[in-house]
Amino acid sequence: MAKVSPKLIVAMTCLVFLVFGLFNGSIGPIVKELSQQTNSTLGAIGGVLTFLFMGALISMFVAGPLTDRFGKKIVMVISLFFLSAGLVGLCLTRSLPLMFFFFFFTGLGQGGMEVSGNLVVAEAFPKNNTGIMNLLHFFYGFGAFSGPAIISLAISNAISGKVVLWFASGLFAVLAVLFIILYTNRQIVSTPSHSENKTTPVSVYRSPLLWLTGAMLLTYVGVEFGLGSWSTTFMEMSANLPIQQGALVTSAYWGLITLGRLAGLVLSKKFNSLQLLGLASIGSLIGGIALIFFTGTSTAAIATIMFIGFCFGTVYPSTIAFTSDAFINNQGKAVGLVSTFGSIGGLTLPWMAGLFLERQPPLGFVVFETAIIVAMLALYLGMKFRNIKQITP
Repeated sequence: MAKVSPKLIVAMTCLVFLVFGLFNGSIGPIVKELSQQTNSTLGAIGGVLTFLFMGALISMFVAGPLTDRFGKKIVMVISLFFLSAGLVGLCLTRSLPLMFFFFFFTGLGQGGMEVSGNLVVAEAFPKNNTGIMNLLHFFYGFGAFSGPAIISLAISNAISGKVVLWFASGLFAVLAVLFIILYTNRQIVSTPSHSENKTTPVSVYRSPLLWLTGAMLLTYVGVEFGLGSWSTTFMEMSANLPIQQGALVTSAYWGLITLGRLAGLVLSKKFNSLQLLGLASIGSLIGGIALIFFTGTSTAAIATIMFIGFCFGTVYPSTIAFTSDAFINNQGKAVGLVSTFGSIGGLTLPWMAGLFLERQPPLGFVVFETAIIVAMLALYLGMKFRNIKQITP
């Protein structure tokens, strides 16, 4: 079979992440429908997110070593079929325990797909993996931004919001077949510029740089979802903003994160992944400090939240790009571990932020989020120091 263009492979993976975003962004708007489907309360059905992330955590950690051993193709294909089957199951089941099982099953596919997808695009364009990674995650953000709008349109026309899940399931299956037909595993040839070339599969887990990078993603995902999950409530409590307007703030926040990833694509022509992380960390900290002073206002606080979202945009893809480049001989293990840390941050820190917002004045919530951004900057400096030390003969 003739060699398939890397651009086509990247386009397929971007479509995967677009559908991934559609699915993730649609969970919130259809929670009520899922609760009616299983005759359960909203509080009970809310556990689906826990099971989804539990599955993703397990598969992210396992998918990394599997891709190093068996290649990206098999992990991607199996993960896409898991996603497709899991979505069908959760659309059809009327049992709450089975709903939890299918979300866990879908999470297994989600974690494996995310790790292998990141590695596929890093492999396709190794010389510009920072820019291409930002492009990939731009499509995820666009999907997450579009999913709720499609559901709103469907419900307005008396159509079940689950139509998005059915659509995603079909596309995941089609994309799995396309990857079977078109994608071929390729071996990346390392170069002397990569600091990790001489490490063994075991020693990669002993690298301080890898653990610093994982901690970076843990703190970032935690503060990103913390601000995204609670910005509506924060604006209501701090500035008496009506909840429907607060929801628009949240939507705009995710939209600015998506635009930030597009900006990361452009800036990657002048800055490498570590430099982009530095710019994003400093910009985010400036925004966090400003939000401390603007808490209680309306327009200024909203503008600051938007600025923070824009600065956040490039952090996740640039961190993955840095990981895949710094640990090129053990990409699967490294990206899998770092991604797992990101999921841990998403499971823990937003919950803690909610406790601050519930038990402290709104300013306490902002101080907590800003403290996490300070930790992000400290971890970035640690990554920079370890990277320089590692590449110095």
